[in-house]
Amino acid sequence: MSLTNLYETSKSNYLKGLIKYACILFTCSIIFSMSACGGKKDEEPAKTVEKEVAKTVTPESTKATSSDITSEVQRNREKWLAHGISDYEIEMQKICYCVPEVVRMMVFEVKDDKVETVRYADTGDEVDPQHYGDFNTIEGMFSFVEQALEKNPADLSIAYDEKYGYIKELSVDFKENIADDEISIIASNMRPR
Repeated sequence: MSLTNLYETSKSNYLKGLIKYACILFTCSIIFSMSACGGKKDEEPAKTVEKEVAKTVTPESTKATSSDITSEVQRNREKWLAHGISDYEIEMQKICYCVPEVVRMMVFEVKDDKVETVRYADTGDEVDPQHYGDFNTIEGMFSFVEQALEKNPADLSIAYDEKYGYIKELSVDFKENIADDEISIIASNMRPR
């Protein structure tokens, strides 16, 4: 076999392999996107962990149930306030299309319902204030939800802590057909101080 034939054979095999690889990637991406979208449009959302109460608002139900959601938010806020906790520590993580410093798990130390210090959960390093938002306290999360409801979001999902009533999981999509406007927040390990 000549050097030219060897080169052409190698080139042909390389292209065949590249095409196979592209087909496999394409097939996998379709399978993953189909499995991630699973379920029917009108199907009830999956139940959350036992110690949480979840409510979802979708485009079809927003107007019909926004007062129910508002009542539920108020009921859980009152439950939180009834405990009289103004000094606490809580871990929060924002999930969004943001810079890495914003989406890392953070530990908020709150005193008199105001943020005292914020540090990264994994390193203990202090967090620059520009990397956490206005909803960095439990009360701030309740206010954020009320403001989101006023904007009639395309999707809103909330899970509450059963014992204390604070928001443990929050997911908001403000506009259905706009990419990257979604925000999710996970709050955990609330410890009164």
